[in-house]
Amino acid sequence: MSFYELQEPTEWAEPPATWSSTSLDEVEACPRRWQLLHSRWGDFNRFPVRPHPAALEGQIVHEALDRLTRACGQQGNPAFGSAEFTAALTEADFFLGFARAVAEWQERLTSHPRPGPSFRLRVSGEELANRAVRMFREQYKHDSQFVQITAEQATKSPADLKALLKHKKALSEVKLTHPNLPFLGVLDRVQHINAEVEVVDFKTGKPSDKHRKQLLCYALLWWRETGDAPVCVSAQYLDGVESWPVSKAALEDVETELEKKIPLLADILSARPAEARPSADCLSCAVRARCPDGWAFGEDAAFDNGRGDAELVVKAKAGNNGFLAYSRTGTEIAVVYEATVASLLPERIDGEVLRVRDGVWKEKRTQLELKAWTEVFVVREET
Repeated sequence: MSFYELQEPTEWAEPPATWSSTSLDEVEACPRRWQLLHSRWGDFNRFPVRPHPAALEGQIVHEALDRLTRACGQQGNPAFGSAEFTAALTEADFFLGFARAVAEWQERLTSHPRPGPSFRLRVSGEELANRAVRMFREQYKHDSQFVQITAEQATKSPADLKALLKHKKALSEVKLTHPNLPFLGVLDRVQHINAEVEVVDFKTGKPSDKHRKQLLCYALLWWRETGDAPVCVSAQYLDGVESWPVSKAALEDVETELEKKIPLLADILSARPAEARPSADCLSCAVRARCPDGWAFGEDAAFDNGRGDAELVVKAKAGNNGFLAYSRTGTEIAVVYEATVASLLPERIDGEVLRVRDGVWKEKRTQLELKAWTEVFVVREET
């Protein structure tokens, strides 16, 4: 049976053994999406998300900016042209990293398991580097208020983090696990401010309340590991910093919330399939074709500039280049395609329910053309 005919995972994902802020946010947003993405599908250890070149180019740039932002933060947010800034560029592998990332992704795209056209990135590593440099220059602001101390990377299992911080004044990449809860975090930077502890995280996106909540979780981890409660948490963005005061009462509230949330979300993931939570995110969800709730929510919203999705019931074959079908609203749809695309379709489709992703609508949405990039998922009745 082909990947496009699999109705559900061949091995369902178990809840995370140890949770992070990211996994908590992802499962809370939609348990079913997390579960379907992390389950085994036939020969694939996880759902084989089909990448899009434009999205990958943005991802490479974002990851490079993220590395540089963190490296600058560990150097104390230095000014352009300083020795510390040069050291940050080297630490982030900023310029050389683009060519390597492009080469790695070209290889992955060529051998990607889901059929269709052989996607390739459209730009070189140098072009992506230039794009990243422009973005960084536009946003990065040297902050004289930021502590000008280069942070030393903490060892994986420091004997005494509290004493180490007192000696070094600033630590980076501190990996901590809660002593009683299956929750971990990697703290970008921990530093002394007037003999008090501050936890800092480096962000390339826009300010969000999620960042504050994540930082409070990190402050909790530091408190439980060292006995020292941070007095402040800060999100360092490219163009400035946002800080929030911390109290022990607030950290206790965070801990209580984690004690409730982790087993609750683990229990939700024990269902097969887990609960779906349709939202605007369904439009870009990679597993929407295997989620009836998400598909119904996102099908109409996916229509854009003549391209879109459709759930169809096949009525009859109409030669080697098309077939007739009914839409979910009962409208007759003529589905057409070239001979090269026909070889990508399931062998037997008469009477089947199909979910088509990224077809091209024509004739006032009464004709749907399947292209080489279009994907067709079979939907069995039991689903």
